[in-house]
Amino acid sequence: MLRLNSMRLIHLPKISVLLLLAFITLALSGCFLNDDGDDPAAVVDADPTGYYIHTGGNVQGGSVAVNDLQALVYDNRIMMISVAQKLFYDGTITNISGNSFTADFTIYERGGDINAAPPVTATATGAITTGSSITGTLNGSGVGSGIFTLLYDATASNTVAALSRVENVAGVNTSWEGKTGGSFATQEFFIDSLGVLTEVDFTGGGVFSSCELDGNITPISNNSLYSVSVELTECGSSTRNGTYTGLATSRTDSTDDDTLVLAVSNGLYGMAGDFK
Repeated sequence: MLRLNSMRLIHLPKISVLLLLAFITLALSGCFLNDDGDDPAAVVDADPTGYYIHTGGNVQGGSVAVNDLQALVYDNRIMMISVAQKLFYDGTITNISGNSFTADFTIYERGGDINAAPPVTATATGAITTGSSITGTLNGSGVGSGIFTLLYDATASNTVAALSRVENVAGVNTSWEGKTGGSFATQEFFIDSLGVLTEVDFTGGGVFSSCELDGNITPISNNSLYSVSVELTECGSSTRNGTYTGLATSRTDSTDDDTLVLAVSNGLYGMAGDFK
C-alpha cells in the first residue's frame, strides 16, 4: 500500500504559478491565430491635393467637348475649369476610400444665369492616383455628364505658395486681367503684398459687370494653392452680391508665375478663369 508520506511533492512559489498560467494562456491563444500571418495593413486613402494641368484634362461624352480642363484640389474641394468652353465645375468630394472617390458638383456656364442656362448639378464617381491623375464619371445631364480626366502637374504642385509669387508690382505686373462670367472684355483686380485683393475694373459685361470686389488671398501651408475669399457688392443684380470662396494657384506659361488660376463661387454664381 502506497503511503502518502513517501511521495515527493514539489512546491512552487505562488508568483511562479501565476507566471506559468499566464504563459500557457498566451500559448493556447496563439493556436487560434489566422495562419495567413499578420492582419493586413489599413487601406490608405489617396490624396488628390494639387494643381491639375490645363493641357492634359478633358471631358468626353458630354454635351460639350472639353480639351483644356484644369483643376484645383484641396481638402474636400475640387474645382475644375475650362476657359475655352467657359465652364466651371465646383465640386465637393463626399468620400475617398482607397483610390475611389465620390463627389457632388455644381456646374456654371459662363458663371451663372445671364445669357446662359442656370447652374446644373451632377454627382461623380471615379479614381484618384496620388501625384498622377484623377478620372471620373459625371452622372448628370448636359454639361453635367461625361467622363473626365485630370493630369497632375508635379512642377506647379510642388512649388510652395507665397504672396510674393502672386502680388502685383508696379512696372512688373500691375494687375491681373482675364475674362470671366461671360464678360466680353477683360476684368482686372489687384493683389498687394499682404494678400488683399481689390477690384480695379469689373465693367466688362457678363454676370459680374459693375460689381465691386474686395477680398483676401492666403497661401496654404506646405502647398502650391491659395485659399480665396472675396466679397462682391454693388452688382447689377443684388442676387450676385455676397461672399464667394475658393482656391487659386500661379502657373508659369512663358515666365515665372505669369498666370493666376482663380476660382470662387457662392453656390449661385461662379467666377473662374486664367488671369494674366
